[in-house]
Amino acid sequence: MTCPSHSRKQAQPQRRPDPLRLLHLLQRETGPAAAGPARILVVDDDGRFRQSMVTMLEMAGYRCLAAAGGDEAVRLLAEQEPDLVLLDLLMPGMDGHQVLDRLRALDREVGIIIISVDTTWDSLRQTLRRGADNFIRKPYAPDEVLAAIESCLQKRELRRQNRRMLQQRQVSEQLHRFLVNHSPDCIFILDTEGIIRFANRKMHSLLGYPREGLLDRPFATLVADPAGIDCAAAGGGGGGARKRVTLDVELKKRCRAGEAGHELIPAELTLMAVTCRDASGGGRVACGMYGVARDITERKKAEALISFQAHHDQLTGLPNRVLLNDRLDLAIRQAQRDGGRLAVLFVDLDRFKMVNDTLGHAQGDLLLQAVARRIANCVRRGDTLSRIGGDEFVLLVPRLKLKKDASRCAAGILEILRAPFMLGVHEVFVRASIGIAVYPDHGDTPEELLRHADMAMYAIKEKGRDDVAFYHPGLDRRYARRLSMESELRNGLANNEFVLEYQPQVNMGDGSLRGLEALIRWDHPARGRLLPTEFIPWAEENGLIVPLGNWVLQQVFVDIRRWKRQGVSPPLVAVNISSLQLHQPSFLGFLVDLLEEHDIDGTSMELEITENIIMNDASGAIRRLSRLTDIGVRVAIDDFGTGYSSLSYLQRLPVTTLKIDQSFIRRIGPGSSEDSIVSAIVAMARSLGLGLIAEGVEQELQARYLGRIGCHLAQGYLFASPLGHDETGRYLSRKSA
Repeated sequence: MTCPSHSRKQAQPQRRPDPLRLLHLLQRETGPAAAGPARILVVDDDGRFRQSMVTMLEMAGYRCLAAAGGDEAVRLLAEQEPDLVLLDLLMPGMDGHQVLDRLRALDREVGIIIISVDTTWDSLRQTLRRGADNFIRKPYAPDEVLAAIESCLQKRELRRQNRRMLQQRQVSEQLHRFLVNHSPDCIFILDTEGIIRFANRKMHSLLGYPREGLLDRPFATLVADPAGIDCAAAGGGGGGARKRVTLDVELKKRCRAGEAGHELIPAELTLMAVTCRDASGGGRVACGMYGVARDITERKKAEALISFQAHHDQLTGLPNRVLLNDRLDLAIRQAQRDGGRLAVLFVDLDRFKMVNDTLGHAQGDLLLQAVARRIANCVRRGDTLSRIGGDEFVLLVPRLKLKKDASRCAAGILEILRAPFMLGVHEVFVRASIGIAVYPDHGDTPEELLRHADMAMYAIKEKGRDDVAFYHPGLDRRYARRLSMESELRNGLANNEFVLEYQPQVNMGDGSLRGLEALIRWDHPARGRLLPTEFIPWAEENGLIVPLGNWVLQQVFVDIRRWKRQGVSPPLVAVNISSLQLHQPSFLGFLVDLLEEHDIDGTSMELEITENIIMNDASGAIRRLSRLTDIGVRVAIDDFGTGYSSLSYLQRLPVTTLKIDQSFIRRIGPGSSEDSIVSAIVAMARSLGLGLIAEGVEQELQARYLGRIGCHLAQGYLFASPLGHDETGRYLSRKSA
């Protein structure tokens, strides 16, 4: 006789689901069942019956356990967990009914077959109520027992499979619920009317609604523009096919108390129609929509940042060349339509490289930012100020009435830039050169206007800087010349077109030789011999001054060694060095290597620097020049008086000599104010214990005046013109004779 099994209690989790624990449970419940023969516990107080039953079952392929009473049976049930129990009811001590009660308390998935002589209806009813699966009367037939066992084990396996499937569904449901509720996206379900029937936790938290606060709400009320949602629903819900629609929307966040309007959240929305089988058997019909909304706020911010960086200069935040070209092209089209004018102002900072090289790139960046702010504060709202690279700014002035308005705007920029800039403890003065091109007079495309404004700016650079100029057609030739100068300089270095000349420095009292100054010349293949003023500014502008200056130093050492082999040697050779050279990290090592390679003492070298190098970075100049004097090299300040040297810095600098600029020497004469300037320089040098050399002395009057006020060293055409290498060797031979 068989009976339905009792339902088992399902343990409910009392803590928040853990996804790893859920996965483990799911794998355990879906894993393969244990294989092998069933284990059967035989419980009977009759030893012969018990032994015969065990023998029969083992011959049938089962594994057996035996218990002589209820107490032993309960112990084995707890320890061994058999698959099936053959149980006698009438036993001394704990009888079969009590064993059934204890087995129920253990809550084990075990089959129970009663084999007893007690066949009363009341006994049968009690055993079935307590969970027995079958009842066999003693004496039994072996085939009957084996058939009952097989049937009971099959029912037990079915119950176990059902239980495993139920637990599997429960765990799977918990896992899927966990994944949905912890998804970074909003997940929701709509019915056919567009009403929200399910919304996960992310949707509640993102839109600011309490738990269950979104249910029964029309989804269209959460969207800033519901028209697109209606179209998507219409397109996705028709027909029997599953359709997917993706669109960008703005979701409305729940207003807080006292707030007006809604905060909008950009989102990528995906809607997919959900279909079900028609109850009438007519195919599949739409029964709702499944939706996923992803917050794309950060993506929108990233896209906006990328777009900004693509069209703006990252240092100053000003429009870059790309955005300038777009706005310039638009302004030209508007001017063409209205018959108007516009101006392009090309602004280039004068000597910015010197600031960058002396104070460092970080300070140079701060200066560019300060310049950008200062110019931006003085232009009109409709104007476009852009930085197109380096120290170059372009101002687009649309709707220009008169050309002089552009000139007036440029003059205003020059004026505001003349005020000093404070970069930390450094006070920096900046000037600018501005070239102007006007539409339609100077071009009708963005490329033409920018190129012509650039030409006009370089025309100012050549004339002396800190001024404004309009483009004119004659600048085309100069512009082409500027473009070719860099390649010509490089070719000149590669082809050894540069030469050195040496001008003696003498004592005006006795005519003795103080030393030589090395002067570079360029034997240009097309233009003949060029003086430094004709190519040094170009070399400084494009950075070629460093290899050119290094070549000068190398050639000077080669010439000195050749003179020494001829038996003559100058007491001192002075060489001009640029700011870029001095600030090269490898410059000191390069100089030391030259001294060692040519076996020349450092005391025979004098490096001449300008005042600007000192004033732009006094502390850095002191540190670098001190390293030079440590190896015996002398330091002189060239063109003294043309800059803004500080006496306090001069006292700290390791400088031995001042060279009075030739512009002061030329003006020496009766009633000239330059006399007092030169006298002041001489007096200052004496008070500081510095040597003095006057440059460009060409007249006896100048020499006598300098000697009278105490300046006895000079160089100039009055004493000797610059000499080539061989001429210098003969000159040194005569002086040493």
